[in-house]
Amino acid sequence: MKYRNLSNDNNFDIDIRIVNAKHAVLLSKKYNIDSTILYSNKKLSYLYLLEDDFVPLKSINKENLILAKRLKDSAAMADANYILGYISDEEVQLDSAYHYYYNAVKIFSSLNNYEKEGELLLNMANIQESERDFVGAEINAIKAKKIIELLPANDNNLHTLWSINNLIATISGQLQLYDKALEYHDLAIVNASEMKDGYYNLLYSKSNIASTYRRKGLYVDAKDKFTDILKDERLKSNDSSSYSVITANLAYSKYLINPIDPDINPLFMESIRIAKKLNDQLTMMSSGAYFAEYLNTIGKKDSARYYNNLSYKIAKKANVNEVILQTLVTKASIDVDSSRYYLTEHIKLNDSLILAERSIRNKFARIELETAEIIEENEQMSRQRLWLIITSIGLLIVLFFLYIIKSQREKNKELQLERQQQEANEEIYTLMLSQQDKIDEARGLEKNRISQDIHDGILGKLFGVRLSLDGLNLSSTTEAIKQRSVYITELKNIEEEIRKVSHELNSDFIQKEGYLNIIKTLVEAQMTAYGIAYKLYIQEDIKWDNLNNKTKIHVYRILQETMQNTYKHAKATLVDISFQLKNNVLILTVVDNGEGFDLQKAKKGIGLKNIETRIQEIKGELIIDSIINKGTKIIIKVPALEN
Repeated sequence: MKYRNLSNDNNFDIDIRIVNAKHAVLLSKKYNIDSTILYSNKKLSYLYLLEDDFVPLKSINKENLILAKRLKDSAAMADANYILGYISDEEVQLDSAYHYYYNAVKIFSSLNNYEKEGELLLNMANIQESERDFVGAEINAIKAKKIIELLPANDNNLHTLWSINNLIATISGQLQLYDKALEYHDLAIVNASEMKDGYYNLLYSKSNIASTYRRKGLYVDAKDKFTDILKDERLKSNDSSSYSVITANLAYSKYLINPIDPDINPLFMESIRIAKKLNDQLTMMSSGAYFAEYLNTIGKKDSARYYNNLSYKIAKKANVNEVILQTLVTKASIDVDSSRYYLTEHIKLNDSLILAERSIRNKFARIELETAEIIEENEQMSRQRLWLIITSIGLLIVLFFLYIIKSQREKNKELQLERQQQEANEEIYTLMLSQQDKIDEARGLEKNRISQDIHDGILGKLFGVRLSLDGLNLSSTTEAIKQRSVYITELKNIEEEIRKVSHELNSDFIQKEGYLNIIKTLVEAQMTAYGIAYKLYIQEDIKWDNLNNKTKIHVYRILQETMQNTYKHAKATLVDISFQLKNNVLILTVVDNGEGFDLQKAKKGIGLKNIETRIQEIKGELIIDSIINKGTKIIIKVPALEN
């Protein structure tokens, strides 16, 4: 960000800004994020564009085009194509320029960027006009004109519109449609007049109108127009090159009206003198060609040959075919003996230009067609890839559902077996409890019998002995009295001990140990098997016999299922289990330190549904409190006493 901002700072020289922009690009590439690299590249590209440094500008925009395509950034793709087209245009690689411009037009059109679309259509038309594809050039120019005319009339759009009208006028002149050319030149003058700084545009349009008059044969109108332009006193000082060209055109117009006009020679000499001073080769070429024709007409063959050869050499070097053709005709007129050769060269060049024009007319259409075909192929490949992806996803979904169905069936079988196992376990447990009840009943009867035997037999006999000893106490001897008292005390102690044993044998202490032992055994066995530490608290005064067998079975199974869930799902390392009795309600609490779960999002499994079903059957209540990553607390409340 720092280096990007520095590259935008106009207070620095352009070289420093470029260095900062390069630093930004290098840092962006370290992060290896395409969007960041593209953004930094665009900053650097802009600075290269300001400097017209085409080598790095071309390289960075080719990279930008790849990045933009990868990111599907249409605006960046359009900008990169625009710049690459501009570079190719400047390097006179017109096929490549047209190709890039065409791609950019399509993208800008899809983005509704009409200003850029119009400018690029104009660039394409200029390329076609330079290659003498006049029909194609006019089509694209008219497309551009229709677009730009709908936009706000700011200076940029007015300049584009002026260029379009000027181009259409030039094309019409090449096709010898002079009235149409004059019509569009007039429109260009209107555009230039509306611009804030349209001085040179206006000058250029006026000069073009004068040239069109001359080509149409209206030499006097052409002369008057050129004369009118030269009345502008600022022209010679502000734009010496244009002044030189217009002066030569005025001289040539005068020559076409009257070859012996005395003003012609000074005007030509003035034009050539300024062109030489400015080292303006193109002006030297056009002025020299006109001057050679004039000199040949007035009989100054040597001077005519000199200027004509000079113009011919410059035209050949600059590849200006129109001037080459003009100078070949003049050569044929100057050197009569070689006229056949020069005229043959003229015909060859003209024929080759006509042939090239015919092939070029199809070339740009072919570029558009090939580009459209590439786009269509890419779209077709994209559609094929899309269908392939959709088909693959569909197949994966089908396979997934088949897997789910198969898994569900297997799971259902497991659940069915588990349910059957649970039912069998319940039956076994019921039998166990029933057997335990019978054992407890038999044990109780046996205890009562022993208690009764002790109480009625032994205690009775001991009581009789004690009474007999009490009778012996009537003996008055000191020794007898003392001995009897000891025996009596001992018998009392034996009696009390036997009574205590009898009461203990006749209590419910053992009866309450059956179900409790089963619970303790279950917790110990299951927690040990799972490898989970546990704490078990059971309130001592719970009267388990007040719970019927059905309730005991369900409480047993609920505890078993809860511990199993703690192992399978919670992944706990510690479980705290407690049984408490409050207000005749048995409260089973199971707390673990496991993963916990979201009560709103979690789906109820078979185990939890079984717990709920069991609780409903014994008219109990289930409370679940869970916090993710902290654990789960399950509270089960069951009515403890039978009505």
